Amino acid sequence: MTGLFTLLFISCNDDEYGPRKESTPVIESAAVTPATFTFGDSIMLTAMITDPATNLSGLAYEIVSDNRTLASGVIPIGGASHDVAQAIFVPLLSGQADDAEVQVNLIARNVLKGTASHQITGLTGKRPVYSQLYLVTDGGSVTTLTPLSADKNRFHADGLTYDTSFSYRIAEKLNADNSIDYSGDVYGNVGGKIGLIGESGESAFAYAASADYTKEFLFDSYLFSVSTTGSTLGPDDLALSRFSSSDIGGELFRVLDTTLEKGKSYSLFGDLANARNLYNPDFFERTAADKVTFLGETGEYSIYYNPVRRNIFVGVDNPAYPDYLLVCGWGLGYPTHVTSAEIAAVYPGRGRTHTDWGFGNVLNYVLMRRIDENVFQGTFYTPGDHDHYAGFKPFENTGWGNEKQAGNFTFTGEQIIQGDNNWDIPNGENDPVVESFNYRFTIDLNNNTVHIEKVIL
Repeated sequence: MTGLFTLLFISCNDDEYGPRKESTPVIESAAVTPATFTFGDSIMLTAMITDPATNLSGLAYEIVSDNRTLASGVIPIGGASHDVAQAIFVPLLSGQADDAEVQVNLIARNVLKGTASHQITGLTGKRPVYSQLYLVTDGGSVTTLTPLSADKNRFHADGLTYDTSFSYRIAEKLNADNSIDYSGDVYGNVGGKIGLIGESGESAFAYAASADYTKEFLFDSYLFSVSTTGSTLGPDDLALSRFSSSDIGGELFRVLDTTLEKGKSYSLFGDLANARNLYNPDFFERTAADKVTFLGETGEYSIYYNPVRRNIFVGVDNPAYPDYLLVCGWGLGYPTHVTSAEIAAVYPGRGRTHTDWGFGNVLNYVLMRRIDENVFQGTFYTPGDHDHYAGFKPFENTGWGNEKQAGNFTFTGEQIIQGDNNWDIPNGENDPVVESFNYRFTIDLNNNTVHIEKVIL
């Protein structure tokens, strides 16, 4: 009997949790700072919890406003007393009122399920105030959203040239390079709806039905809703919806056969207006983010867009002198802002240069446009940044007609060409390394001169 009593006494009063004495925690103090805060920011919860009889286990919190729970969780605590100092993010929810009363409900627990509750009141939550927001698409386009005069919670942009569908984020702040600054509020996809996200959050998705492109975008920061307005293309508008897909030399291109007029301005829509796209400067002048002027002669052209290289150039059927010179060989490429590493990540072994000996496809050669009688201009990236070598030659047609040998010309400007036959940029042991860059070649057949200059694009 004595042994049984002793065992019962031990099991009832002392185990891994400490003395098994029924008790309740005591919330000695609890506060939230600041007392007035902005939804979408963090608050600091401090509290002192004690229970000298039984070990503490957790402090549950619930942040409530307008009968909605904004945030909740459990903070682990232990021992006979515990000082709590916990930052808690308070989200901005759809339809959240401004200057709203907020309360924090607390429940402290010990390991034997004893509880104590406490409520912190006198808190005020304010809605964030934005002077403007930024619509940032996953493709890199950025548009400023300005508040409507009739409703400061609704932000609008008109005159867009976006695709009918696109993924996006809405940011309060941008970095100098137009990337999102996540120290400000950022809206994206939260469970299929618009909501505040962090840097690892997902983009939201917009779609303009029964349209050729998206013209307007409206974001309601109170209701967390987005609406778009679509429109139709005009005859002189350029959008990928009008382009067909084609495999050229093992690379995916979008191609449009169309008439282009000299001096005419064309509007760019969707991905064609992306700031990273580089339009061949010998045939296009980009006068605005969404406009180009055609510099070539009026005629029938194929417009080629490479979505990996992000460059746009033109081709014609059977290009030939006196309208064009064609340059083929090694180490030339139409200009692009995309690096060789980025290109090789999609097309292994390839880079910014792409020409070859031959005229089998538009990647094998590059076009030079006639800018005056017997004067031709072409802007190319050369030499290859993997070997700093190039060897090429201009021709008058795709039948290897009337090749232009280097020894027949006088070169001025950048002295990068050597050789009597091929136009070589050598990379021998004793040769200077020529910087891979965008060079503009101007060939004057009237006096057999070639001027070469570096061009920043």
